[in-house]
Amino acid sequence: MATGLITQNQTWDVGKVGGQCAQCAAEIPPGATCWAALVEVRSLPAAPGESKTPLSPWQRLNFCPECWNSGQRPTAPVEMFSFWKTVVPESQKKAKTFVDDTVLLDLFNRLADREDILDLRFRFVLALLLMRKRLLKYEGTSALPEVLKTKFSALAPLPEAWNMTLRGGLAVLVLNPHLTAEQIGEVSQQLSGILAEEI
Repeated sequence: MATGLITQNQTWDVGKVGGQCAQCAAEIPPGATCWAALVEVRSLPAAPGESKTPLSPWQRLNFCPECWNSGQRPTAPVEMFSFWKTVVPESQKKAKTFVDDTVLLDLFNRLADREDILDLRFRFVLALLLMRKRLLKYEGTSALPEVLKTKFSALAPLPEAWNMTLRGGLAVLVLNPHLTAEQIGEVSQQLSGILAEEI
């Protein structure tokens, strides 16, 4: 199942989360262990005679243990952003999201300095998920720092600054990009498509 993200008249696909190794194309059967990698693909050059098609900036790739353990992992032009070990579910069983909290926190923290609007929205929905898991606490809002007003001046309205605390006491700033309920749902669906055990 492909999942998409709608962002101000733009839709992008995460891609099908399939039970096939991205490196050797071998089938990864239900019940088998595999490695999932979240990769970032901002753009690829078009082949001669082909039009350049916008790609999803985020894609999930699965790797069989043999390829992963031998070092055959994502390389340029994609950048591996995060990875985790998982088990391919039985097709008749309902998929469950069992991603380790450290994976979610790693994604959240690594997106902190990103300025792309897609990353901003992705991090905000991750913050909502972390709040639900009681790993992140909302403390209140504050004025958006001037440097961020400049960076995001093209957005209307400007993002709202949320002061938050990670479990353990570390203060973090999260930008609320004023997503609609539909957009939050779409980003959440995309996040599930990347992280869920549905392969």
